[in-house]
Amino acid sequence: MIKKNERPYSHYSLLRLKNLYQENPRNPHILSLIHDELGYRNSDFAQDLIQKIEWAIQKIDRDATQKEASFSFFEEEKPLSQKGNKKFNLLDKLLHFLPSFKAKKANEPAAILATWTAEEALSPQTYRNPEDLAAGDKKAVASLTRAQLPWENRESLPPKKRLYYQIILGSIPMQEATEKLIQLFGKDEETRQRIKEKSAIAAILVDDCGFLVEDNNVAISSFAWALPQALKGKLDILGAWPDIEPQVTEYLTTILQNNGTDGKKQPLDRGILEEAFQWITEQFGLPSDLIEAPSFALRIYHPLSSDKPPQATLLNSFFLGDLALARSLLQQGKANSGLSYYLGDKKAENIFNLLTDHDAVEKAVSPALMPIARWPSAGGHALVLLQQAAVNLTRDQLQEKDGIIAVNGPPGTGKTTLLRDVIAAAVVDRATAMAEFDDPEQVFIPTGKKITMGEKAFFHLYRLDPSIKGHEIIVASSNNKAVENISQELPAIEAIGRSTEELNYFRSISDQLLNPQSYFEKNNSADDKKTESNKSWGLIAAALGNAKNRHQFLQSFWWDQEYGFRNYLKAARGDKVVLPTRNPTTKQVIGEHHPAIVETENPPSPQEAKTRWQKSRIHFKNLKNEIETELKDLHTVRHIVQEITKLRKPLTESETAFSHLQRLTTQAKDHHRYCFKQQAKAKAIHEGALENIARHQSERPWIFARWFKTKGWEAWLQAYTRLELLASRAEIDEKLADQSYSEAAQSLEKLQSEYEVQKKQLEHFQRKLADYNNRIAPYRASLGDRIIDDSFFKKSHEEINLTSPWLPDSLHRKREDLFIAALNLHHAFIDASAQKFLHNLSIFIKIFSSGSPSNEDEKQYLGDLWSSLFMVVPVISTTFASTGRMLGNLPPNSIGWLLIDEAGQAVPQAAAGAIMRAKRSVVVGDPLQIPPVVSLPEQLTSKICQFFKVDKSIWSAPEASAQSLADQASNFQAVFNSDQDGRRVGIPLLVHRRCQNPMFEISNRIAYDNQMVHAAGNPSIGAIGKVIGRSRWLDVKGEADTKWCEAEGQVVIDFLEKLAAASITSPDLFIITPFRIVSSELKLRLSQKSSLLERLHIKNSEWIRSHIGTVHTFQGKEADSVILLLGAPANNQNGARRWAAEAPNIFNVAVSRAKQNIYVIGSYDAWAKVGYTQDIAHSLPCNRSDNSPAA
Repeated sequence: MIKKNERPYSHYSLLRLKNLYQENPRNPHILSLIHDELGYRNSDFAQDLIQKIEWAIQKIDRDATQKEASFSFFEEEKPLSQKGNKKFNLLDKLLHFLPSFKAKKANEPAAILATWTAEEALSPQTYRNPEDLAAGDKKAVASLTRAQLPWENRESLPPKKRLYYQIILGSIPMQEATEKLIQLFGKDEETRQRIKEKSAIAAILVDDCGFLVEDNNVAISSFAWALPQALKGKLDILGAWPDIEPQVTEYLTTILQNNGTDGKKQPLDRGILEEAFQWITEQFGLPSDLIEAPSFALRIYHPLSSDKPPQATLLNSFFLGDLALARSLLQQGKANSGLSYYLGDKKAENIFNLLTDHDAVEKAVSPALMPIARWPSAGGHALVLLQQAAVNLTRDQLQEKDGIIAVNGPPGTGKTTLLRDVIAAAVVDRATAMAEFDDPEQVFIPTGKKITMGEKAFFHLYRLDPSIKGHEIIVASSNNKAVENISQELPAIEAIGRSTEELNYFRSISDQLLNPQSYFEKNNSADDKKTESNKSWGLIAAALGNAKNRHQFLQSFWWDQEYGFRNYLKAARGDKVVLPTRNPTTKQVIGEHHPAIVETENPPSPQEAKTRWQKSRIHFKNLKNEIETELKDLHTVRHIVQEITKLRKPLTESETAFSHLQRLTTQAKDHHRYCFKQQAKAKAIHEGALENIARHQSERPWIFARWFKTKGWEAWLQAYTRLELLASRAEIDEKLADQSYSEAAQSLEKLQSEYEVQKKQLEHFQRKLADYNNRIAPYRASLGDRIIDDSFFKKSHEEINLTSPWLPDSLHRKREDLFIAALNLHHAFIDASAQKFLHNLSIFIKIFSSGSPSNEDEKQYLGDLWSSLFMVVPVISTTFASTGRMLGNLPPNSIGWLLIDEAGQAVPQAAAGAIMRAKRSVVVGDPLQIPPVVSLPEQLTSKICQFFKVDKSIWSAPEASAQSLADQASNFQAVFNSDQDGRRVGIPLLVHRRCQNPMFEISNRIAYDNQMVHAAGNPSIGAIGKVIGRSRWLDVKGEADTKWCEAEGQVVIDFLEKLAAASITSPDLFIITPFRIVSSELKLRLSQKSSLLERLHIKNSEWIRSHIGTVHTFQGKEADSVILLLGAPANNQNGARRWAAEAPNIFNVAVSRAKQNIYVIGSYDAWAKVGYTQDIAHSLPCNRSDNSPAA
């Protein structure tokens, strides 16, 4: 019988036993008691815990017999995976319990996510030098190879900062790792070189004393786990990383919890770090030649006011966390519509081809679908047909329901212009919801929660009325430059066609955001004046995303002493807000002044704010009603136009029938007259016959002649018989004539009746048509070709697509006014509820600064806090890579609108997290421009897709992209027949306004089935063209061992020499090549030409970096002229040439960057018959006799 005191933990649950173990990992007595108690438990959980405890006891015993641990791999970098032999293998046990990842059928959504997870697990974040992990700050790097560990020195701290150390627990050299993958799976053309790059194995976060922080203290690299699996060919488990990561993290954390024998925590020492490094490399099975020992940590200076430690450096793909969440939502049936369609879980139905379905286009541009507001663009030009269709369909398909829609935007077709109108409409949606409230403070609903700030201060947390939410706008892209461009272009004064007197929305803050350097420059010298190009009109957008942008935004938007929004809100709620005024020389306080934002923005008093609110509200509602009335009238006009179209057939039929009846009636009248005459004639003949009989009767012989039958009697009798026969016949003829006449009369009467009916019907149709035409006559006069009637689609392709449908310029102007009124309403709303905004935004800034909510209250209302920010800054931009970290714990479906730009460049998995968090996703891009960049060997991704039964061409980059997935999920598409089977894309934009010919013709032919419409204005040869001549191919007979050809490079330099000799400075010129080595070699050669660069007035590194590069560098950019430097001239480089030319993408992007001139430099004989280069060769004259750029 076991005594009670022999089982002191018999009443403990397994979870409580686990907690007790974690609290005492270095107390052998307690560990032994827990171990004994677990012997009575039979679950897998208990067995796992027994193995952990046995390992911990072995470690304590080993440590007791060893001298002070020496971290041998700090002294000589030898991998320790050969030291010791741990029997327990966590991964083997975990994989035994993992669910099967074998797909049952092709292209299952779960299998697609597993495929992407596997690909991303093999795509880590890398660095070349330790300081790369600290934003280039070498001072942040702390060595681990010295006698003392950094935290043992107790380093001094900057004011108001707390110090943390992030230990990089070893690394993997990427060049060697990539070479091993290439050896196994083969090399692709233009594989990204990863020389000197490394991938961290794990990261550990400790405080300034070396103690492991409480939460998020360990980060594990997926690549460190996935690489050995891939090298062993175990591709089937690569999708399991989300299941493996938390378990490995927990075990590694257990090793790092350095509790002494007394149970008290101890700082990490070399022995613990050595054990951790050895354990993880052995568990992952990393080859000894692919690991480098830990050698450094990173200093992280964190605000003292923050109640949370900093986030550990992201070691893995940016997308793994979101892919795991997407998988979970899918399994629970909670994935939103956008994600479900994106993953193919739901299929697009009733697909319309907008290139051929005229009815669908007509409906798409109907006035009823026009948004009531538009962006006040420079020039005030209305959107053309398919641009407007894209905006209207986006609103029609998504405004009232969740989902996803795709827009296909070839180069120069106005993608940004379209997105601006979508943004304007969403801003007006929120303004419409705001205008329903008499008092803006009614929107803020108390939660009863108080969030402390510092020692004494606190802020109330408010949730928002649901009607105000759902209008948030995030612009995302994988292209960092595209994101920055949008956040800089939207607020720029050049983006609007109105003066800042008309449109001014917190302009002083937006000026700060557009000129971030002014925050860091402490003195406002005369040199700090903003140029016109830096001027903004309002706070419409801000770039967040990565840590640098987030920090910059917080400092400029919130914390800046002069322009911070918090000071504006304080003043607007009635506080006296002043700052000390200092002597510029002595820095002594000599007085006080209002912050610049208070002076420039002049916030109203609380009472005045309420008055302004009502005025703004009335103005907005009145203008909105006026526009809606005009749109309703135009909708009526469209209805009449449709009725006219419907009327044309019955009118034509009625005219035909009437004409036919007219003809029949005329014939019937003639026949009636004829029958009448015939009747009279027959009657006369009959009467004459009877008269003849009577007359003959009077001449009858006497009785004696009858008795004796004389010859006279016989003659009379014969004559009488003949007369009777004639009379009988005449009687019959008369009856027949009577019948014919009667029938003719009846027929005429019937036809006359039908004629009258048909005449009335025709007159009705004619009156109706006349009435319709009279009703729309004024609109025809004012709208002209903008009316989409039954003759519209009979016009030429160019005329159709260049039309701006339905709305007059005056109404477009009012729609712009409504957008302005909406922003003014936002401003008045903020002023009238400044106190509530100050509280919610203060809490938001606290959370945003620390990285994530610190308690459940903050997490529960995170969506309301984000929406509070979006009410002030309607558009936030971010890269996909930063979306997960920026939005943190924001639940799915929390963002109103997601606008994805340059989606053709994004790998499909990059967009999943953003789509998952958005109610509505608008995906804009072009699959025939730059495809996604993939670092993994194609054979490896093919084998991964093959295992998961996923069609690589549809679901995996580079063949697939975020754009192609959105295209196939959209109901509205276009089919370009340039591909063999036809290429389906989203809503097509066709009017091209960038390139002159031959660039336009080449792009249109090779990529867009000649469907694009040229509208780039009048051509101009430009300054470069005047010196070099028109577009052409410069044939170069050069030799090369690599893709770089020295002779071709010399032609480029000669080209630039000619420009310099003509005194052309800072030439508007791109030099584009398909190959990295050509780009790098040309940059090197040109950087050595200091005299040439000086004469061209271009800054060496800046111009070379931004104007020379591979095609991938230039998507979204344009220049007056482009040099396409081909390279790869050798006979043995056919593979490289085919890689560049077998698809239209590379050359489509290259030629469509040039507005005026394109100069192709390279071997004509080598390239002119390869793939799509044939089209370029066909379109350009070739100088085959001279290697110089002379004309």
